[in-house]
Amino acid sequence: MLSEQRVIHMTHMAIDEEKHSRDYMSVININKKDYLSWYGLVAFLVGTITYLAFFAAVVAVVLHFVLDNITSLFVLMLSLLGIIGYLMYLYIYMSSTRKWARKQYERGKRALKRRVADWERLEQIYQEEEESKSPTVTIAPQEVLEKLKESEETVSEEEEELPVPEIVVVDPEPEEPVQESAIERLQRAKRESE
Repeated sequence: MLSEQRVIHMTHMAIDEEKHSRDYMSVININKKDYLSWYGLVAFLVGTITYLAFFAAVVAVVLHFVLDNITSLFVLMLSLLGIIGYLMYLYIYMSSTRKWARKQYERGKRALKRRVADWERLEQIYQEEEESKSPTVTIAPQEVLEKLKESEETVSEEEEELPVPEIVVVDPEPEEPVQESAIERLQRAKRESE
């Protein structure tokens, strides 16, 4: 039987996973340094390609209008301005991308922590349900034999025979209970609800 609290919690978990799974899936198996390095490399490559395309367009326009007055000093100045502009652009672009990546990483880690807390809460709900079930009395087979011998000794031939209660022999539980994983519990809950 499904508990209402468990169903509500699982529904909230499904909604949260649908909204935030993209956030925490990108940081689940990677540390912060590697994550930021990856985005730094991507920012460098994208920034360089973008700047080269922009600079080529500017050079083409400048050369189109100044084709008659080109000197080696003009080419040197244009190249120097291009390099300085590239370095400034790359610094600004990479620092803003790094800030963005840091925020994304932190958001992903927070979402992952929430997800882990949700799974722990679900595990706690399962344990509370297991504990709240009525305990079953288990009598080991050796104990049953001892009780039968005791009851035989107390009954004498002179006394009326009273009806003997039926004794159910149940094998003892394993010494170490097997822990179900959360996935197995979800599958079992699904089977029970069907």
